[in-house]
Amino acid sequence: MAGAVTNTVPYGVLRELSTLLRKITGRVGLRGLVIRSAKPAGFVAGASPEELGRLHDVNHVEKLIHLGQEVTAQIASLPVPSVALIHGHCLGSGLELALACRYRVADESPGTSLGFPDVHLGLHPCYGATARLPSTVGSWRALKLLTSGRSIDPSKAVRYGLIDAVVPREELASKARDLIGRDPGRHRPPWWSRLARLGPIRWLVYEYFDSQLQREGRPENFPATYAMLRLWRQAAGLRMRERLEAERSSLLEHIQQPSALNLVRAFLLQDRLKRDARALDVNTPERVHIIGAGAIGSGLAALMAIHGRQVTLVDHREEALAAAGKRAERLFEQRLGAAQLVADARARITHAPEPAGLADADFIIEAINEDLEAKSRLYESIEPQVGDEVVIASTSSTLLVEDFCQGRSVPGRFIGLHCLHPVERISLVEVVQGRDSSDEAIAFGQALSAAMDKVPLRVRSGPGLLVNRLQLPYMLKGAEIYERPRRELIDAAAMDFGMPIGPLELADAMGLDVCLALAQRLGKPVPENLRSLVDAGHFGLRTGKGFHDWKRGRRVTASVPPGEHQFEELARELVNPLVEEAVRCRDEGVVADGDLVDVGALFGAGFPAYTGGPLMLLQEWGWSLAPPAQPRRRRNTL
Repeated sequence: MAGAVTNTVPYGVLRELSTLLRKITGRVGLRGLVIRSAKPAGFVAGASPEELGRLHDVNHVEKLIHLGQEVTAQIASLPVPSVALIHGHCLGSGLELALACRYRVADESPGTSLGFPDVHLGLHPCYGATARLPSTVGSWRALKLLTSGRSIDPSKAVRYGLIDAVVPREELASKARDLIGRDPGRHRPPWWSRLARLGPIRWLVYEYFDSQLQREGRPENFPATYAMLRLWRQAAGLRMRERLEAERSSLLEHIQQPSALNLVRAFLLQDRLKRDARALDVNTPERVHIIGAGAIGSGLAALMAIHGRQVTLVDHREEALAAAGKRAERLFEQRLGAAQLVADARARITHAPEPAGLADADFIIEAINEDLEAKSRLYESIEPQVGDEVVIASTSSTLLVEDFCQGRSVPGRFIGLHCLHPVERISLVEVVQGRDSSDEAIAFGQALSAAMDKVPLRVRSGPGLLVNRLQLPYMLKGAEIYERPRRELIDAAAMDFGMPIGPLELADAMGLDVCLALAQRLGKPVPENLRSLVDAGHFGLRTGKGFHDWKRGRRVTASVPPGEHQFEELARELVNPLVEEAVRCRDEGVVADGDLVDVGALFGAGFPAYTGGPLMLLQEWGWSLAPPAQPRRRRNTL
């Protein structure tokens, strides 16, 4: 992909590759073929956004699948050895190309990763991976890779048999020559792993994976995973040509379901915001000061260090800094793994009891308590120490940008940077534009968020911003219908619909007093159940009692009462207030358009991706959450 940072494989690239392969096959004296990427970022990142945006065009998708399967078949049928040399990311259709080669050699660097993330986009592989992967690593491991969507590192890929060798980057070419010269033969899984293709065993394997998915949620939440699992059950015992035909038919049928297109739409929306932020004409801040080592501040510090920023984390409380250090170490181990990378990230964080060295900062984030007076004193003390071009961002979720930039010498530099808890797991960041915030300051906030691989959503300053406004009606409806014997049932109905957390548990986690204050600020009726708990001093998780009971930070779980439960009806009652609030947010211009309201709901409020967001849900299914009896084709809104 000339001119692009990463390689993808759209139709034009596949067509060019097919032409080249025909020319290569006809060469006299051909000894082997090596496929590699000249881009530092990696091998191939997967499908292109342009092709994903054309999934509504079934005829085009059918041509694309035919061409992709033709190219991988050309590679697989070469009369000479073929080797894929892999560094960086090798994902989705990129791994399908590599899988068609006789051998695969990977760079041993920690940045190398292989996987099929297609299911996260609501799709499954379609260039032959569902047919070839079980023959390479065995059905069990193939299903784990295909259904999880997770990437694996080179060492695990070797154990799986997905990679034939792992070597330092500088030795990739020589290893390719060695394999071509020796040609030891394509890797095959152990004989016993092939038994899973047999009828009775295949059924047992299918039942196991199906039961695991059932525990995670309803089929609508994972449409591509279920489609792929059914495909394996039906085609695993067939010949290669028949398996490829089944793969093609499965995906063509699948993409005509609204849930599949909605998942792709969700991916494209967040990808658009990230790409737009990275394309802004600003220098991404490199040196960041974070004041406040609470949950948000410490999480941000660790993430920024992981993504190459120099960070100073400031807090006068020694115990807070110690806890932040431990949290960072855990996150480094999880995200980076390799000892040298962990050491490098650790070296990029400085813990300090006082905000010294502010003059060197490119960007300052304030993450202290929600106390306007304390924030004002802090800004008054730090403003004289920094240049006028330095942006100051607050992580506040309840105070307005206009409230804390009054009287400041450079009010245009103040913005909001509302990160949702837990920072390391929730991808959305609300970049909040106050009345006086400059476009340049907002651009710096967007660029820094994208540098952490976050989804930067530009939001107009106002009570509750966007995500809290969407979540509040959901929690208030749960509080309104709350009865202690039904509390588990209420949360279970919402989670059965696809929400990551029930309204009562979410309210307890946020703090019932915070919910009450936000409801009053937004002029929402406060349910008596909520008010009485707050009056009694029961604020939820942090006090050990709220709608649920809590012990050492964990919910004291009760089982869902036995009997036939009308989950769909109860879920509709809980979620409709959120949909109604989404309409109001769109009409009030809280964000630029309705698509961005859906982004906030999907990536901030946890609205299930298969719906496409509350506004798409309203457009497709109306106020009823039950899908139409016959899924209908819809116009492309990507």
